[in-house]
Amino acid sequence: MSSRRISGDLNTLIDKTIIVKLSNNKTYSGVLSSFELTPFMISLTNAKDNENNSYYKVIINGSLVTEILVKNAPIFDPREFADLVSKELNIRSVDIKVYEEAGIVTILDKIKVSENGVEGSGPLAQKVYDIYNSYIEKKKKGT
Repeated sequence: MSSRRISGDLNTLIDKTIIVKLSNNKTYSGVLSSFELTPFMISLTNAKDNENNSYYKVIINGSLVTEILVKNAPIFDPREFADLVSKELNIRSVDIKVYEEAGIVTILDKIKVSENGVEGSGPLAQKVYDIYNSYIEKKKKGT
């Protein structure tokens, strides 16, 4: 069960900047592009090490990893957004599915929302898009 949770946590960090500390005192900062749990490996793109050397891609042996740090919390919270859509558009919560590990909300199986935006068309999708833009704007301002 806990490995699924770790996998879910790492999935939410894909395409995000992370800091990886290693047991050999090296540190890499870069965008998490992929990972493997067995054997544990991490792949970073646009990475820098603690000596300010830049690398297009770094693949790290997970047995060396002591810490994975994330500075910026994600702006889009799928559960919070689903609750907001349910309340604002008076849509039953059973018609809204939240996939927290993937960071996705689906509405009436027609509209998909993630931190990348809204996918779907029609009047309902436009209303969801408006709510999404307002939600992201408020989150960026920290309100």
